[in-house]
Amino acid sequence: MAQHLAAPLPADAATNATAWNAVAGLDNSNGLPANELTRFEWTGWPGHGPGIDILGDLSGAHVAELGCGTGEHAAMLPRHGTRAVYGVDVAPARVAQARRRWRHVPGIVWIDGEAAAVLPGLPPLEVCYSIYGALWYAAPGRLLPAIGAQLVPHGLLAFSANAPRAGEPSGQRVDNLTIDGVRMPVIYYTHTAEQWQRLLTAHGFTDIRALTVAAPGGGPYTTLVVTARRS
Repeated sequence: MAQHLAAPLPADAATNATAWNAVAGLDNSNGLPANELTRFEWTGWPGHGPGIDILGDLSGAHVAELGCGTGEHAAMLPRHGTRAVYGVDVAPARVAQARRRWRHVPGIVWIDGEAAAVLPGLPPLEVCYSIYGALWYAAPGRLLPAIGAQLVPHGLLAFSANAPRAGEPSGQRVDNLTIDGVRMPVIYYTHTAEQWQRLLTAHGFTDIRALTVAAPGGGPYTTLVVTARRS
């Protein structure tokens, strides 16, 4: 099942949607069903870092993935007993890919739209998560209030994002993807664990924990896997 939210996009979301729609154009799967993941990955390094356990017991839960991309992680959740899963992404072409790839998996609603605008239309959520998704690519001052309003009391927010690299300023940053020889900007937001603690606390979250996962082999990137509860 798929839905489309026709609402104007904030500037960062519009920029990122353009880039991710272009990425979707590189897909050569011809709409064939994809193989399900065998492990829930929070980092860009398979097998490195935590797994699905940090989401807790998902039996009967309403769960939203913000920035679902092509849906690999959302497609894992129905076998863990979820009542409903909502895969949300700002790029319509990526949502179309997810819908084609996982059409054989029941219990998932695919929605293209900006996460903060989509959330009020969802039922109350027990779990909301993002894996290098909306919590990485959207302004937290806009997104965190929307998440907090949609989570049930003590509901879980979990997400992964990069910490700033050595010498990199925090806050809004711009990177570029090169697609078919064309450079396309992507806007992201990078914060330290301490800064996420302050941001989440300011928006009413409690029991905040940040796990730091260093790149294997000493690479320059560090992933933060953050969990918090709605108060």
